[in-house]
Amino acid sequence: MNVRKILTIIIIYTLFNPFFAFADTMLFGSAEYNVNSAREKAADGVAYKINKNIFQSKLYDYDNKSNLQNIIQGNLELKDRTLAFFSDSTYGILYKDEPYSVYYYDADGFLIYIDQKSSLNYPYNFYKYDTTGNLVNMGVRVSKEETYIYSPDEKLIAHWVGNNAYDENNNVIMKRRYSK
Repeated sequence: MNVRKILTIIIIYTLFNPFFAFADTMLFGSAEYNVNSAREKAADGVAYKINKNIFQSKLYDYDNKSNLQNIIQGNLELKDRTLAFFSDSTYGILYKDEPYSVYYYDADGFLIYIDQKSSLNYPYNFYKYDTTGNLVNMGVRVSKEETYIYSPDEKLIAHWVGNNAYDENNNVIMKRRYSK
């Protein structure tokens, strides 16, 4: 077989086998979002109300004092949970045995919100509900560093980048501290 035939076969195989031709793009591509594309993804599959029995056992954080002490000491990654502290004095708990849910508590340990994740891999949708099961907001978690959050009527609430949340005018509206 001459070199010309071999090259012709390789070119034909490459043109008619999209996996071979575009393997790098398919395997190593990353999702990028802007305010509008994240809004469309967040609204995909949203439930505006959930059964509140899902989180009845988490209405109060019985480890409130311990969690606040750990937050003050900077211990955010614990054996059974991960903590996040927000500048409005609320905190979040991700229990390692419930990776699809994040619980948000006020400083006194009372549940104020629950987040439900659509996946454990970035990017994923999440939906935040109040203690009556009504949708409070929804969003797309692009990465650990970046999140878009929208109201139930799809208006941008915040775009988190790192420790700062920005409004639609790029003003910092909230700060957080979490383990990296």
